[in-house]
Amino acid sequence: MTRLRHDLDFLTSAGLLLSAIATAATGLIADLWDLNDFWYHTISGYVMGGFAIVHVTLNWQRLVSYGRFRIGRLVGRAASTSHQPTPSPTRTLHPPRPAPAASARAIVFSRRGLLGMAAGGVGGWLMGRGLRVAPPIEAGSDVGVVYHQWSKPGLIDALGTVANWGQAPPLYKEYPGATRRLLPDPGLDGGLSASQAIVRRRSIRAYIGTPMTSEELSKVLFLTSGVNADSHGNARRTAPSSGALYPIEVYAVVHNVADVAPGVYHYAYRDHALELIRVGDHRQAVVDQGIGQEFLGQCGAVLFLTMILQRMRPKYQDRSYRYGLLEAGHIGENAYLAATSMGLGACGIGAFMDDQINAMLGVDGVDEAAVYMLAVGHRSAAA
Repeated sequence: MTRLRHDLDFLTSAGLLLSAIATAATGLIADLWDLNDFWYHTISGYVMGGFAIVHVTLNWQRLVSYGRFRIGRLVGRAASTSHQPTPSPTRTLHPPRPAPAASARAIVFSRRGLLGMAAGGVGGWLMGRGLRVAPPIEAGSDVGVVYHQWSKPGLIDALGTVANWGQAPPLYKEYPGATRRLLPDPGLDGGLSASQAIVRRRSIRAYIGTPMTSEELSKVLFLTSGVNADSHGNARRTAPSSGALYPIEVYAVVHNVADVAPGVYHYAYRDHALELIRVGDHRQAVVDQGIGQEFLGQCGAVLFLTMILQRMRPKYQDRSYRYGLLEAGHIGENAYLAATSMGLGACGIGAFMDDQINAMLGVDGVDEAAVYMLAVGHRSAAA
């Protein structure tokens, strides 16, 4: 019976160790890749908890005895400090004999030795699985293929969370000295349903000269990427974002909007406001930057989406650029559906002159760079 209990205790301890390693590893993976419902981590946590309960049950008496022993030692040590005898100066103390060295066989085949070997084996296997060889990339592949291959996740990438990828910039970009214009209430009543807007959505490249109203611009910006909820002090927006880090900033180059002077504006999410960067008519500049597409100067406004990668790098490292582009796509589709629901037109553009657009927006193209542009305005009846 004692032997059976000893074997059961050993197996329970081994299972507890292995499940703890699995829980820690899957927890790192879930945090690194923002997996909110990672089934493997959940199961390994339950298994670890089960082994912990069995371990405590099997060793309950030993744990109680050890607790009493430690308390007794503390009480005895406190008492001895107040009644410590003075050692005799003439008495010679002989050092104790060293304990005989344990044999290699005893060390290897002890419970502690076996657990150490098991932990080392599992750790080596995990490291081996995670340390991947260089991905096969054919000669002459474009940089997109190279980036896609190298940004594939490996288990060893969990160690990247320990590396210093710098500090994340503030979640909200501000222009303290800029002239601010609060936008009117977006007025969410009316318009097409979501299903109808999805079915009718098209890229519209023909616009008429009717100016957009400030209320229409307000509604488009809010539905595109406005703050629609607050969760524990971190405001959520109308488009999803990996880790709620929101690397995308929205700029509006206003051409023809009633009561809003033409110019380049930054959309201030928290206050639902426009911050003036530079005033003036930029229609021809936008057309030139959009590779000569004339409708970019005929619409009411052009929305430019920029990406601040450093907001994501401390968490997602090499995959940050992937996630930022995904978010830009979510925001762009929001703009399409919002415009369609309101009876307006929208058209996304990916072909543009990066450096000129970045200069117009006042961003450096490195820490923050334009990745997408969308025309919005009153569509032609023939479109």
